[in-house]
Amino acid sequence: MLTDKEFLSFINDKSLDGSLEENLNKIIDEEMEKSEEEMDTELIEYCLDKLSNLEAETPDTEEKKGNGDSNGKHIRLKFKKIIAISAAIAVLLVGTISVSAVVFDINLFDGIVELYNDYIRINFDKTDDKVDEYQLLGTELAKELADNGFDEVLLPEAEFEIIKITYEADEYMNSANITLEYQDELCNIDITQFSMEEIVPDVEFLNVTSEIKEIKNGNITIYCFMQGDSAAVTYKDGLSVYFINISLDLEDTVEFAKTIK
Repeated sequence: MLTDKEFLSFINDKSLDGSLEENLNKIIDEEMEKSEEEMDTELIEYCLDKLSNLEAETPDTEEKKGNGDSNGKHIRLKFKKIIAISAAIAVLLVGTISVSAVVFDINLFDGIVELYNDYIRINFDKTDDKVDEYQLLGTELAKELADNGFDEVLLPEAEFEIIKITYEADEYMNSANITLEYQDELCNIDITQFSMEEIVPDVEFLNVTSEIKEIKNGNITIYCFMQGDSAAVTYKDGLSVYFINISLDLEDTVEFAKTIK
């Protein structure tokens, strides 16, 4: 990580004359436009860290409730961090893939999924999956989501109790975090709707401890695998990316995922 002194020297050399926040965002944008070989991931990490500190120091206002400016700023920073971290991981993989063992010695599912030891990258930006028909829009959960801007959702048909739902939104994306109780266990569903295809990011998963199971639901491909002692389910529908974390074994998770429609 850069020191503050090194960063100030860097800013002076570039003759940046904006506010600290403007300069940090400009530097991140410039680095992310570079090729993976030229990108300075240490500089990106420093800028993201400083932006997080600036956000934490900003006093809360009433606008932070709902979709006000303060909340929008938080989501923009979150989105930028997702993209920057993805870029940094890509650079890391470029340097290590030649000596890393690729599980099964192949990239799975036509290059959409890349699996390296216990690390998975799913290239949702390479897919145009879109379901033909949404079959569960009349459920309590689907109606609640529709009231908050999620009109078309692919959900599991399994019986569960809704514990909590939180929403965040800005011009780049809308997100819903859903906590459910399923078979006496907590289950989390994250839905992120992006505003355009060009900003749908790759998704990375660490600590993968099983093979990947692929399930087809019409035009949609659903991926299931274990992360430690819990299971992960992820899929893309149009501009929406879903992630489900559930405390089941892989076999039961596959059966659970088959009810998504």
